[in-house]
Amino acid sequence: MNIEEKVFSYIEKYNMIETGCHVLIGISGGADSVCLLFLLKKYAEKRNFSLTGIHVNHGIRGEEAGRDQRFTENLCQRLGIPLTVRHYPVPETAAAEKMSLEEAGRMVRRRAFLEERKRLGFSENPKAFRIALAHHENDNAETILHNLIRGTGAGGLGGILPVQKGSQGIYIRPLLCVSREEIRKFLSAREISWMEDSSNQDILYTRNRIRQIVIPEMEKINPKTVEHIGVTAGYMRSIEEYLQEQADMLYRRYVEKKNGEYCVKKELGREKEIMQEYVLLKTLSGAAGRRKDISRIHVESLKNLLGKGTGAEIFLPYGLRARQIYGDILIGKSRENSGMLLPLEFRIFSYENQQIPEKTYTKWFDYDRIKNSLKVRFRLPGDYFIINDRGGRKKLKDYFIDCKIPREEREKITLLAENSHILWAVGCRISEYYKITSQTKRVLEVHVKGVKEDE
Repeated sequence: MNIEEKVFSYIEKYNMIETGCHVLIGISGGADSVCLLFLLKKYAEKRNFSLTGIHVNHGIRGEEAGRDQRFTENLCQRLGIPLTVRHYPVPETAAAEKMSLEEAGRMVRRRAFLEERKRLGFSENPKAFRIALAHHENDNAETILHNLIRGTGAGGLGGILPVQKGSQGIYIRPLLCVSREEIRKFLSAREISWMEDSSNQDILYTRNRIRQIVIPEMEKINPKTVEHIGVTAGYMRSIEEYLQEQADMLYRRYVEKKNGEYCVKKELGREKEIMQEYVLLKTLSGAAGRRKDISRIHVESLKNLLGKGTGAEIFLPYGLRARQIYGDILIGKSRENSGMLLPLEFRIFSYENQQIPEKTYTKWFDYDRIKNSLKVRFRLPGDYFIINDRGGRKKLKDYFIDCKIPREEREKITLLAENSHILWAVGCRISEYYKITSQTKRVLEVHVKGVKEDE
């Protein structure tokens, strides 16, 4: 099977390009992207879709970058492929954002794709927009080895995805089924030229050392090393897909989002450790709003918290804190106790059998049962509720324990009190003694200021 047949078959296997969609190909001028351009141009003859190119000049390699840009512009003009060129000052961006040149380069490329999608009018229809990248079999092997060296799981060993949905659209990588050698043979046989990036020879970069030293040594043991790594990656992607499906199911069973925090139920600890880790990673990524910089050590710390006592806590990336509360884990933003009471608003009116509102932050009380002045404060020793119509008392402390309210949270709860008798622990319950009855004549309405009336 020649390279055209392999690539076209690979495109169709993963349904990368649909009739009528728009494909934007990233063209650097290197052998890989030039090969992809020629192959997609030919594939467009059998499948009706639009094809345009984009070249990003990173402003790093001086005249060499200008040379690559001119080459790409001439190539696309010769082939009749519309091309957009975008310039970004990557060194300045890297310095300002405190990131490496490589990270800054990836960031500006993503920005370029997003800007081009908007310019082409696909912001409202991203599913019809494809971004074609020229990663091939060797790139995949390098990525997997790099992940393995740093430490990874099944997802990292799955390597580069053939199809990946991103915020800019759907990324496709049609060349993952062919090697660097096949690409260069294809171009050389057709006398198609390309540009070489001199930075690819610098073995100070980890990926270049893997490419130029590690993989060649492995190929001395087995010439099909790169191909075999690719096959294994396919198996690992299938395993990862299955584990993610199971994790999604367990996430729905054991994780609940409430009051801005993620609650992981203690029953998760009964599941296999590998599934605990997948669910905890999914939860932590959700709480953080991103996956970047969340590593195995953070997941391990969360897993260990499942076995700790109530009150144990750890601090996590992105200002997150995880606490163990009666076996469950609560994950949310870390915040200091400000010691600020919630502001309350009061209104008195006649009771004429109106419907009593069932709201969290608005409560009605029988005003005529209040004999002393009310205070808004935090808890004090001796505070209590009346918990039934027979006058039964319960200490506020015991109520908090029964409700499994963490000790540090108890100190933050705003109370409305008549001496030691608590009318309302805001956000929790009210005393039975002050409830509205058929004998009520006047109502005291208390509302938390700034909270919408429907809450």
